[in-house]
Amino acid sequence: MKLLHSFLKDLRLAYRTYYVYMELGIALLVVAVLIFVMPENFNRSAKAWLHVADASLPAAAIEKALGEDGLDIGRVATGAELRERLEEDRSAIGFDLRLEDGRPKLVFVLQGYESASLRASLETSVEAAFSRALPGYRASTVTTTLRSRDATLSDRVNVLPVFLAMNAAFMGLFIIASYIFLDKSEGAVKAFAVSPAKVWHYLAGKMGVVAVTGLASGLLTVALVAGADAQYPLFVVLLLATNAFGSAVGLFIASFFDDLSSAMGWVFGSVALLGLAAVSYYLPSFSPLAVRLLPSYPMLFAFRETLLAAPDAGLVWANVGGYSAGALVLFLLAERQYRRRMTA
Repeated sequence: MKLLHSFLKDLRLAYRTYYVYMELGIALLVVAVLIFVMPENFNRSAKAWLHVADASLPAAAIEKALGEDGLDIGRVATGAELRERLEEDRSAIGFDLRLEDGRPKLVFVLQGYESASLRASLETSVEAAFSRALPGYRASTVTTTLRSRDATLSDRVNVLPVFLAMNAAFMGLFIIASYIFLDKSEGAVKAFAVSPAKVWHYLAGKMGVVAVTGLASGLLTVALVAGADAQYPLFVVLLLATNAFGSAVGLFIASFFDDLSSAMGWVFGSVALLGLAAVSYYLPSFSPLAVRLLPSYPMLFAFRETLLAAPDAGLVWANVGGYSAGALVLFLLAERQYRRRMTA
């Protein structure tokens, strides 16, 4: 009952501060950007323009081969128009199909900033596209899919794991530290030390408040962006576990300082360090061991699983267990530190 009383009291006080509304406001801002600004999926095909100088050339076959290689092909009537199109779009490339010495010749028309390696890659890509169009072509590369997916996330929904990890999970690191230092400045911590309640009641009540806020912002965002496709039972359990871990990190850091200004470097430094995992999430080719060891790295992929139609439940539950255990260890260490400082 003392724990429940502490939690309800902290919950009432929390909604009188701006931290709760700040987190919910960030959630609504992210939702607005994702829905009204960001497209459902980005267009990943490169734009290319094709000029055919001689009507007798097999332009349709070449256009088909280039299109199958992932290029968005457009036709232009003259060479001058081709260069105008490239000037309008500095990311586009051009092809000039002409007849020389009785043989068709495809000339690359580039922007001029392309490196030698990029030019070689483009040349190899086009040659491979033409090779696939030859009669009797057989692929020499065998692709083996280790695990198939019935569905993938849209680019819009794929942004959500980063927001969920940093806002719904690790925003609690900053907020709970702010609550603790606010109580210290008002003398509430010293008053609590002589009350019948235990220290862990006080700390757990703070974590409960942060969990309610994180759950509200997380559910709001996922419901508005991902809709009914998300796996909400798995998502709620994972969010509560990761939120508890982030809050426990905040409690542990705050236990060593007397005010927010002295702890600010550690608090924001921890959030910035954990945010590095987002780079590897979007760029899987860059995933050094130092980034993979960050607790935020597996969290991103676990959140992504909960947004899929057919998630890997084992991966999600493994993360739930890991973050719950980590939260418990950090909570016990923080509780010991607070008891020691209160009685010192």
